[in-house]
Amino acid sequence: MTGERSDGSGSDPTPSGDVDPDLRSAMATRLRDADGLLFCTDFDGTLAGIETDPDAPAIGTANREALETLRDHPGVHVAVISGRELADLRERVGIAGVDYAGNHGLELYQGEEASVHPEAAERERELERIVDMVEDDLAGTDCFVENKTVSATIHYRSDPEREAEVHDAVESAVEQVAPDGFEVSTGKEIIELTPAVAWDKGKVVSQLMEDYPDSLAVYIGDDTTDEAAFRALSDEDISVHVGDDETAAAYRLADPEGVTAFIEWVVEEGLDELDGHAD
Repeated sequence: MTGERSDGSGSDPTPSGDVDPDLRSAMATRLRDADGLLFCTDFDGTLAGIETDPDAPAIGTANREALETLRDHPGVHVAVISGRELADLRERVGIAGVDYAGNHGLELYQGEEASVHPEAAERERELERIVDMVEDDLAGTDCFVENKTVSATIHYRSDPEREAEVHDAVESAVEQVAPDGFEVSTGKEIIELTPAVAWDKGKVVSQLMEDYPDSLAVYIGDDTTDEAAFRALSDEDISVHVGDDETAAAYRLADPEGVTAFIEWVVEEGLDELDGHAD
């Protein structure tokens, strides 16, 4: 679906590895009128494929080289925004000189400095108690908990028939420890547990847009947590959902291979449009 906000009922994404021509056209047109480019992207399911083992995903060489080229352009700012813990995200992407937001924005690395949302930091002990309780409830299953210090992800991709059991375990633990202190959300065969603070990927994107006010903002993501980022963009910016789920994004790519093709197109052709405006 292209050109309008998607309600999930429109056409299928462009085939794997291809870039929607309407997306290319919109990018080219808007880059011609922009003073810069703020290029934001999710990691899992976007720069890297979804894997059963959360330690498995890795950024491919083509994506790394393309993002490095974007980073080196004087009119471009790159940000990688993920639910992963900040240290893990930075290690997996491995590109210096870009902004990173981990734990859905609760951790931020910008200008060579790292920061943590203060309310999230205050809830770390409560989160640890919840994680211990959930791990006890799920012992003996193929489900597991990833404690990311200020948030947690409960994975049941290897044991999908236990979805209801996992939800019950998480909700019970939160109710016992801090019923008003955490938010429970769902993703692709995962449950996300985050502190109940007014902060998400959309807030991070809004902050970055304030830092680079004259730039065209682009955000690419595949999961429910990316919807807040899509909604934070203006109608003049570019929002891209990866996959065929219902979304607020204006454009779609089929899969991470399509993301790679899109980033390479931005490097090979989109930057020329941006440079043409500068001239």
